[in-house]
Amino acid sequence: MSRQKINILSDASNSVIARHVERQYPGILIQGDTFRGLLDDLDELQEGLREKDLGSVKEISDGLRERFVELLIHYEKTLEENNISLPYPDSQKLNKDANQ
Repeated sequence: MSRQKINILSDASNSVIARHVERQYPGILIQGDTFRGLLDDLDELQEGLREKDLGSVKEISDGLRERFVELLIHYEKTLEENNISLPYPDSQKLNKDANQ
């Protein structure tokens, strides 16, 4: 194990935003159980595709997208509040109403 300094920009439950002192941009820390839940959803999505169950595929993919949109909105808001530029062009900034 290595002990390193990090800056915690947001300690919101299941979406901690932190930046290692040697990195330019922060990352999102996802708890193991939350990460496992995302993988389980992807497994269900693949099963729905194999079975050609498009209703299930849509429901699962909509849920996954919603979870990722929430994370990205929180990430972008946290960076803005801390005067940190996005690690991608502003033109790619999430429009939460797009693609829904």
